[in-house]
Amino acid sequence: MSSKIGWCRLAAADHDLSGHPENPTRVHALAAVERGPLGVDLEHLEPRPAELPALVSVHDQALLSTLERAGQHGPVLLDTGDTYILPGSWQAARLSAGAAMAATDYVLDRSGSAAFSAARPPGHHASQNRAMGFCLLNNIAIAARHALSRGAQRVLIVDFDVHHGNGTQDIFAEDPAVFYLSLHQRRLFPGTGHLGDTGSGPGKGTVLNIPLPAGVDDPGYLHLLDEILPRVADRFRPDLVLVSAGYDAHWRDPLARLRLTASGFHQIVARLRVVASDYAQGKLALILEGGYDPEALAVCVEASLAALLGRLAPTEVEPAPEHPAPFLQPLLDQVLELHFGNSQGR
Repeated sequence: MSSKIGWCRLAAADHDLSGHPENPTRVHALAAVERGPLGVDLEHLEPRPAELPALVSVHDQALLSTLERAGQHGPVLLDTGDTYILPGSWQAARLSAGAAMAATDYVLDRSGSAAFSAARPPGHHASQNRAMGFCLLNNIAIAARHALSRGAQRVLIVDFDVHHGNGTQDIFAEDPAVFYLSLHQRRLFPGTGHLGDTGSGPGKGTVLNIPLPAGVDDPGYLHLLDEILPRVADRFRPDLVLVSAGYDAHWRDPLARLRLTASGFHQIVARLRVVASDYAQGKLALILEGGYDPEALAVCVEASLAALLGRLAPTEVEPAPEHPAPFLQPLLDQVLELHFGNSQGR
């Protein structure tokens, strides 16, 4: 892995609805990472707003026109009322998508490199024709299509946001060049990400969802990942790994009920780094999604960067309270049987 990490932090101050959990404070908190011991290892990227050809590779023109017009008259609440758009939001969304593209370009141009796009608004709920779930444009989908246009053959998207990335799944459900793997809390917004969703048409078999019960902690999560991620990588053999890096599975996050810690995220990213090294010449880019406790988000992002650099995780904000963890073996057996035809190990 390269000694530097491509890094972009865009807080999008003009995209800020008072009282909304998805706000600039989240990314402002990451300034502490730049001031910390890993700051010298970050190579700052200067993204440009995503242009129309990149946007229409993923989204319908009608949605793009609606977002641009709505932004001229904001504030406007879209979809079910959880997603807002203001006069500065259209430019912020294009810049966030451009940052994901810049991170992807960084790793495509440098074998053995990693990058992190810490930009907002997030993207994985935005579908081809719909903005929802705090998301206007699907940043990681735009980045993946950009990578394919540059010659990537097989893109693995791993989504560890606590919410299922319904938009990303829908966009690539029929695309055999993109594998979508999601671990998310079940029965949480947006209510998608079912175990039986496996892709469709030529993309059949390239979607794998792991809907987790509330209360899953680091050991349980990592056990599932250790059993499933190597199988996915060995079967799909990606030449690029992109990550929807949402940190709302942290135990302090106010919007969900998983119980991961910063150390857990460090170990998750370390495993993704191994997959990228083994199959994709180390090419690994993380794209920020959720995470709504700013202090916890900063520590988790720092932990992820440390994992990319092969260093120890930072100290947790505070220890997670003791809590019984759910039994996950039946879920693991179901996933292995559905996708690999067995439940007895590799």
